[in-house]
Order: sequence, then structure tokens, then C-alpha cells
Amino acid sequence: MSIRQRRMNNGWSQSQLAEFCGLSLRTVQRIEKGQKPTMESLKALASVFETNISALISNHEIDESKLTEQETEALKHVRKMKRFLLELFSYIVIVPLVCLATWIFGHGIIWGGLTALVWGILLAYDALYIFDASDFLGSGWEKRQLEKRLGRNIQ
Repeated sequence: MSIRQRRMNNGWSQSQLAEFCGLSLRTVQRIEKGQKPTMESLKALASVFETNISALISNHEIDESKLTEQETEALKHVRKMKRFLLELFSYIVIVPLVCLATWIFGHGIIWGGLTALVWGILLAYDALYIFDASDFLGSGWEKRQLEKRLGRNIQ
């Protein structure tokens, strides 16, 4: 059960919860919006809810059965982005090691470079797909950047 659900089950407002556990209202709001609480905040919340800290922490998983179709699609996209970022991190760590190993063991750097090139091409293709770069630097990109900078939609 989330902190918000626990608070609502007790019939408390965010202000009341903040007062009961000695946190600021803003801290309670941030925690309920998904910001990770500090250990001190968790201790205070656990005390007020008369539970242990692990019961409050274990509630960061998403219940996919309650998601709308749009939210499910967004979650799939976020997971693809996460997979890509983990693969990119692996690339950044492993490719220099492979290049170093091929150079040290006398095979020349060509095999390490070839590995880096092929893996890099696959990563670039994946990035284009995940980050929807089909309109990269086109008119649609210009409009999105302008709207982003202005903070509003334009016609």
C-alpha cells in the first residue's frame, strides 16, 4: 500500500500527515508524487503508520493491471529506453576493454574496433527507433523545440 493510500485510509490530509510525522507539507507531497524519501522521512512515516520501513519501501512497483492502455504503452516505451540506456552503458564499459585486450594479446586493435563499430551501429539504430528520430531536425523537430522553449503549444 502506498503512503498516499495509507494516509487516505486514515482520513488524513497531507497537512495532517506532515504535522504528525514532523515533515514539511512539501516533503509529503513530493513523496506521494514518487520522489524517493530519505531514511529519516521513512522512519517518521513508519512510526506514524505503525509499520516498519520495509513495508513502506516495498511499494515502488507498478501494478500493471490498473494501468490504462495509454499508460501501458508509455510503460513499454520507458522500459525500452531503460534497456537501451543499460546497453549503452555496457557498450561504454566493454568496448574499451575489448580493444585493450585485442591490442595486448597481439591481434591488433582491428578486431576490437570492428566489434565497437558493429555494436555502435546496432545501438544507433536502436536509438533512432526508441527516441523516434524519424523527423530528426525536420520541421516537426523545429516546432517541438519552439513549443518546448516557449512553454506552450503553437498553431
